[in-house]
Amino acid sequence: MNFSESFKQALDSLRANKLRSILTMLGIIMGVFSVITIVAIGNAAQAYLDAEFEKLGANVIQVQHKSKTVNPNDWLVLEDVETIKKVAPEIKSIAPAYQEMGEVKVGSKVRDAVAYGASSQSKNFETVEIGFGRYISDIDNSTRANVVVVEESYGKKYFNRSDILGETVVLKKQSGETLKLKVVGVLKSEGNMFESMFGENYPVILRVPVTTLQAFYGTKKLTEINVSVQEKDKLKEIGERIIKALEFKHNTTDKYMAMNSADMQKSLSNVMGVVSSVLLVIAIITLIVGGIGIVNILLVSVTERIREIGIRKALGAQKKDIIVQFLTESVMMTGFSGLIGIGLGIAAGSVISALIKIPPVVDIVVIIASFLGSVALGLLFGVYPAKRAADLDPIESLRYE
Repeated sequence: MNFSESFKQALDSLRANKLRSILTMLGIIMGVFSVITIVAIGNAAQAYLDAEFEKLGANVIQVQHKSKTVNPNDWLVLEDVETIKKVAPEIKSIAPAYQEMGEVKVGSKVRDAVAYGASSQSKNFETVEIGFGRYISDIDNSTRANVVVVEESYGKKYFNRSDILGETVVLKKQSGETLKLKVVGVLKSEGNMFESMFGENYPVILRVPVTTLQAFYGTKKLTEINVSVQEKDKLKEIGERIIKALEFKHNTTDKYMAMNSADMQKSLSNVMGVVSSVLLVIAIITLIVGGIGIVNILLVSVTERIREIGIRKALGAQKKDIIVQFLTESVMMTGFSGLIGIGLGIAAGSVISALIKIPPVVDIVVIIASFLGSVALGLLFGVYPAKRAADLDPIESLRYE
């Protein structure tokens, strides 16, 4: 029996049991679909992060505490900004920052908020663009002004318009105390991947003068100090110099760290990689479960067709003919399933990418590997049922009722 005959018989067999074949194929379809979708979204998210870092530049140093629980004497404070300027004259921009969680109130609506204490130079460390009004200024910080810069999506959501300059935003902290802030700037927020992904669960970001926020939360500490330099090849050396200066000023050791752009990008990429890997393992497990389903269905098929197999053997069919026939059925099921799963995965990846506003990234290598993997599953899980069918005794098979 040649391959074309085996293909035709396998196709006839699948058509004869359409519902069973479709249900069996679903496991492989969902497995391949999951693999393609996960990889497509993972690649798109990675490309988005890379693009954001590209906009930000490769010459940024972020100075932070090594531990969340820090002795008040070791806090990073506003005075440290001057210390850093003195020891690192290569600095182009420097921006102290303080961050706290709170809630934002608009009428009866309450939503989680990230209050970000900013300075006039903070915008140099963000990929943001002013839509209306202005950013936080030095005067805002020197006078502890109760002003805020919000994102365009916030205005559209709660005021049904983008230009909400002059409106009041109420920031509430855990103790219940509130702070009224006047909107002086609106940032364009088109293409925010995380807000598109998480919707209402994504907190509102409020950019407030750092001194105002410190006064409201009753602290002098900073969360971080961001620094950009002229020459990116000196990032490590300048970072070490800054850490030594801060340790000398605070009379402490091993309390601060200086992460440069490459370190931050690598850390985020590692996190993305771990998440994608975990999801990929789950998808592969789905594929294996689908393969086990194929073994089960083919074994049932062997039992149903014992008499047919006996007749074919009596007419001269060899063991290899029987093996080829059942392997062809198995490979056809997994191959068709792989193609359907790839198509659905590409479509789903494109739709999700459009929803979270990042361009889809289709990996041809993964598509080919997924198809070949599904075919390989068919061969792997079809071997045992095929061999069992080929080993049937023709005489006993003819007697089987």
